[in-house]
Amino acid sequence: MLELAAVRSLRYRYVIGLSAIALLVTASFLTMRFIIAKQERYSYLIFVAGQQNGLANRIAHFAGQMAMAENDDEFAVARSQMGRATDAMTKAHTMLLTGDEGSDLPQVMTPLLRIIYYDGTIGLDRAVRRFLTHARNVYANDFGELRLNTPSYVYLINFGPHVLEPMLATAVQEYEAFSRGEIQKIERLEMILWLAALATLVLEAFFIYRPLERRVRATVLQLEARNGELADTIREIDLTRQDMERQKDLAERANRSKSEFLSNMSHELRTPLNAIIGFSASLQAGVYGRLANARQEECLRDISASGSHLLDLINDVLDLSAAEAARLKLHEAPVALRDLVEQSLRLVEGDARARDVNLVADITAGLPDLYCDDRRIKQVLLNLLSNAVKFTPAHGRVTVAARLTSDGQLELAVRDTGIGMDEDEIDVALSRFGQVGNPMNRNHQGTGLGLPLAVSLAKLHGATFRIDSRRGRGTNVILTFPQGRLIPRRDGTAARPARLTVVG
Repeated sequence: MLELAAVRSLRYRYVIGLSAIALLVTASFLTMRFIIAKQERYSYLIFVAGQQNGLANRIAHFAGQMAMAENDDEFAVARSQMGRATDAMTKAHTMLLTGDEGSDLPQVMTPLLRIIYYDGTIGLDRAVRRFLTHARNVYANDFGELRLNTPSYVYLINFGPHVLEPMLATAVQEYEAFSRGEIQKIERLEMILWLAALATLVLEAFFIYRPLERRVRATVLQLEARNGELADTIREIDLTRQDMERQKDLAERANRSKSEFLSNMSHELRTPLNAIIGFSASLQAGVYGRLANARQEECLRDISASGSHLLDLINDVLDLSAAEAARLKLHEAPVALRDLVEQSLRLVEGDARARDVNLVADITAGLPDLYCDDRRIKQVLLNLLSNAVKFTPAHGRVTVAARLTSDGQLELAVRDTGIGMDEDEIDVALSRFGQVGNPMNRNHQGTGLGLPLAVSLAKLHGATFRIDSRRGRGTNVILTFPQGRLIPRRDGTAARPARLTVVG
């Protein structure tokens, strides 16, 4: 606890020190920016003040050109230039006295400037205004009216610039002195902030970095002392990992052995089962003579049904085991999807009629051929259609739909209007030998391997398998084949009509 408190104290001091330095550096930066902004504003102020002297000389110069003009064009040009200079000097004088927010020009009026501008006898404000008044009087003359002895012209040429020049120069000097004084004040503040930052760094060196150095040195020694313990732990972890890898290898071998055992046993069991089914069918057909009574016929029917069911189970186990053991070989070729769907629908047509269920094929026109093992894909469709018919009540509908998605993949779906499943029941249906319990399949002898086998066969073709289902709203099983398995039709013909009702 004491060590934790010491670390916490160092952390607090470190954070406080960094915060102080950050604040001081930020303040120094803002001060520098403030100095630059002030310098820009005062430079512009001095520029405007100094510009007035040049404008006064321009006014006098263009007044002389107006008086000496020999024609109306020369007079008009000189008169226009003089008007611009007069307006500029008027604006500059007003801005110096009142400031201008639009151009960021400050209003500066020191005691000395007040005397320079507003002295009762020789104030600069009165002198500028008088000079501008005479300039406007000269500007008001037309060609031929202005004479060399015109009073306003004489004032502008002989008296105005000589009176204004020293007064304007004095004002400019006062503006410069004021700006230097203001900048020096801010520079002193910046110096104080800089010294404070240096002092903060010195304090951090004594109260933060030196204790931190001692703490780090002690920590390094502790880490070195525990390094051997960590090395031992790493060795133990490595041994455990090796043991886990051995156990994983054993489990994989056991799984492969299980799949191979099931595959071999399925082959061995199918031969006698085929014999049982064949002999029972022969006895039912009367090949060896008529049966003695109805009870024998009933027993033969049970033998044949049980044998067929057991053979279906063995075939599914064999296919599923071969798929898991990567021993199932696909015989792939381009297949017309519509033909494949129609063949699959015909295989379940009898069950659908018996249950009064409508079968519908909804195939988009112009679909390319599917490169696949047609027997295996037909097996997938048959398993899905059998389940859909089994769980769809009378007058319901089972639809096989096929279309191209926006990214060029083939989507093959089997939809029904049956009882549907919730999420838990979907997990059960996808598990081996899993059968969803409900009143519709109590008398149905299913293997519980249809959906797992369909998933495995779809994955062997690179397709994804998805089930969308809700209790009471039917089930939609969607297989999506990648674009690489689609082959354009060689004959260039389009698909036949897009919609076909197989059983209505």
